[in-house]
Amino acid sequence: MKHTSLSYKMAKGGGVVRKRKLLGLGAMLLVVWVGVFPALCISQQPSKEPLTEEQVLALVTSSKLGELAVNRVVELITERGVAFSITDIFLLELNAREADSAIVETLKRLRSQGKDFVPTPSEPAKASPSTEASPSGKAPTEANWPQFLEAVRAKAIAYTDNLPNFICTQITQRFVRFFPAGWRQVDNYVADLSYYDKKEHYKILTVANKVTPNATIENLSGTRSTGEFGTSLRALFDPNTRASFRLEGLDQTGGHDTVRVGYQVPKETSSRTINYNNERTIVTAYRGRCWIDPVSYQVVRLEDKAIDIPQDFPITRSEGSTDYDLAEIAGTKYWLPVRAEVLLVEGAAKLHTRNVIEFKRYRKFEAEVKISTD
Repeated sequence: MKHTSLSYKMAKGGGVVRKRKLLGLGAMLLVVWVGVFPALCISQQPSKEPLTEEQVLALVTSSKLGELAVNRVVELITERGVAFSITDIFLLELNAREADSAIVETLKRLRSQGKDFVPTPSEPAKASPSTEASPSGKAPTEANWPQFLEAVRAKAIAYTDNLPNFICTQITQRFVRFFPAGWRQVDNYVADLSYYDKKEHYKILTVANKVTPNATIENLSGTRSTGEFGTSLRALFDPNTRASFRLEGLDQTGGHDTVRVGYQVPKETSSRTINYNNERTIVTAYRGRCWIDPVSYQVVRLEDKAIDIPQDFPITRSEGSTDYDLAEIAGTKYWLPVRAEVLLVEGAAKLHTRNVIEFKRYRKFEAEVKISTD
């Protein structure tokens, strides 16, 4: 069995690359995929409910395809308003999709007028089998800790098997600092991330707010991260990793009551590697904490940190975290990554790099649906 590995590369231009290879899946493949947009019949809808994020993006796509005039999109947004907060992250996504400036300015005007959040009633989503309560749903005690840990292990190992095919938007903001100076943002990149056949596939939309048709996740310079969808979880709880776990007690994270568990993985069984400039590669031990929902046995936050890095190795610090939460796909809720961070330090240059990653707008992966406006 292949194990998860992390590699880091200090690019010649001063950037740092972090890559997680998928467990047991070999190299990451770039594929051409067909996007997903919700079916909308805007002009046929008697409802004047505010538009959702997906509806606005579908209208943007429709205008680009020439199926709907830009001024009609502007009219619809103005007439119906929006049912979500127009964040800087959403504006970045509009830029990535080459939205017409008139549409963007209309949305910015709504935001400035405080009209960018109109709550609408919605039906509660049904829970998937993976989110149903366990028989006890209680925090573990020292006595039943071994059984609790095995339940968590089984859930983590089966995690990717239970995920549906989906698409989400990944927005990565990249920061650097030369210690002790403060952080400054250097750029960002927006990608459509599709998950099917138990693999992640990336289509880079923009880098530094510019459309980059030739960019791939593999050839991006600077710090990048992949594999948040279960790779780290499965590697950590794989019995072959021989991680040691300790029960630390009750805690809260992301609004969830959780059980905090510490862990450490020895170098001998670690699958984590750090690669510097394709010149030197090391395997490191690592340790961290995970926060577990005691009802579903799902890890809702995972933190890791490489330890015992050789003193003569250029990368002196490597840390990461991933937060999971319930996201709805086609009426069913699944635990999925919503945010991740990556921190790397090159000691000699005192260069720190930090990636803040958000996963937005999970939706079902299927054939593209064109928008009817007749």
